[in-house]
Amino acid sequence: MPTGQISILSKEDIESVHENTLAILSKPGVKVGSTEALKLLEDGGAYVDTGSMRARIPEGLVNETVRRMPKEIVLGARDPRRSMRAPRPGPPFMATNGTAVYMTDLETGAKRPTQGKDLLDFMTLCDAVDGLDYVWPIVTAHDGPEHAHGLNELVISMKGTTKHIQGEAMSADEARDMVRVGALVAGGEDALAKSPLFSVIQCPICPLEFEKGSVEAVIEFAKAGIPVVSMSMALCGLTAPVTLASTISIVNAENLASFAVSQLAKPGAPVIYSSESSAINMKTGEIHYGAREEALIAAAAGQMAKHYGAPAMLGSFGVGLHGDRPGITVDPSELIFSAMTNMSLTDFSSGLGGLDQAKGASLEQIVIDSDIWQSVKEVRSDVKFDKEHFAKDLIESVGPGGNFLGTPHTIRNMRTELFLPDKDRAELFESYRLANDQREIVRRSRERVKKVLSTHRADPIDASVVRAIDEIVAGHYH
Repeated sequence: MPTGQISILSKEDIESVHENTLAILSKPGVKVGSTEALKLLEDGGAYVDTGSMRARIPEGLVNETVRRMPKEIVLGARDPRRSMRAPRPGPPFMATNGTAVYMTDLETGAKRPTQGKDLLDFMTLCDAVDGLDYVWPIVTAHDGPEHAHGLNELVISMKGTTKHIQGEAMSADEARDMVRVGALVAGGEDALAKSPLFSVIQCPICPLEFEKGSVEAVIEFAKAGIPVVSMSMALCGLTAPVTLASTISIVNAENLASFAVSQLAKPGAPVIYSSESSAINMKTGEIHYGAREEALIAAAAGQMAKHYGAPAMLGSFGVGLHGDRPGITVDPSELIFSAMTNMSLTDFSSGLGGLDQAKGASLEQIVIDSDIWQSVKEVRSDVKFDKEHFAKDLIESVGPGGNFLGTPHTIRNMRTELFLPDKDRAELFESYRLANDQREIVRRSRERVKKVLSTHRADPIDASVVRAIDEIVAGHYH
């Protein structure tokens, strides 16, 4: 059914982006830091130069990649009721922000580096928050093993939530151990592949480069049936040309190149097209979340993903990303453009709880962002076009100059067609008016966080499985 969404590319534009992408993949191609991945690409028909570690990917391999990749996927969860299927009509499934390096302390408000116990608190809160459908490990566990952060944070997250988890790995060894952990919790490798309890974000190094450990992890995850999110983070004017058309083409090329590796490792491996691309702030050189360009790139990337039939993870949402303390720190235009990224043709999105351009995170911010997101996503609700909703006979009976307020049709449909918040929700919205004291919003959110942390626990994992997955992590401390 139709939903609120934005598209910027015509059919001819989509073909132009595709043709320019093929040109990029052919020349200059992509740099791949792994001989294993280069061999896969060469065997699949790519032209490989081992001296420069470059692969030139021909149109035939691109076509075969698109043919092989699945057009529907399942992201499972420890609680099967929380599993997610894509493609998804309506608003995207929403996740937290990911891998921040500091948080604001719940008691003192001070900024501090994060530990494993902090991540567990975040995951416990996320398990209870309705606006979140799945989770990134939102903060880094700095007390974890240095070369296996993704593995350690996956284990902590699994203990704290029954929702789907999205992680990352920086080596093939770490990826294999993450699969071992997932299989232990899921009840075996086949069960994990059928309903993956976790997926992974493996970012290319923009422009057009795949780091050795990350791309070898992609190969391991593909073999195990773990969905790989190929998140391009092109930045207009820095890691991509300043023009939007060229940036969109680089985003497209990085996704298709990653997909090629996955499909050559295992035909039919689940993949997700992704971009968190934007412009840079030309004054500071930092990524500019909430820029108008982010919304336009997300819209175009969503159209390209659907052109190939791929599930998509695009855009972001969060109202605290421009401050280092919880609250509403985006300006009105940034709030509008951030919300617009989620009106692209996307199945998944992320960003709740982040601070300071995603370097920080806050427990209170998760509550604040979730409250506001649940209003924003209403724009993507279904619009029905059937006989009942066209109401042709009703229009005829009321006629010109009449009104429809007291008709049974209005009474019957108003609660499903119109956004009518209940008393509690209306009071919550009122508290978020920008004219109000934001300190009171943060205080209320802090009290809600404390209540959840004192009363909520995710369904536990079997004790013998916990011991086994803890032993896997312990092996990385040596």
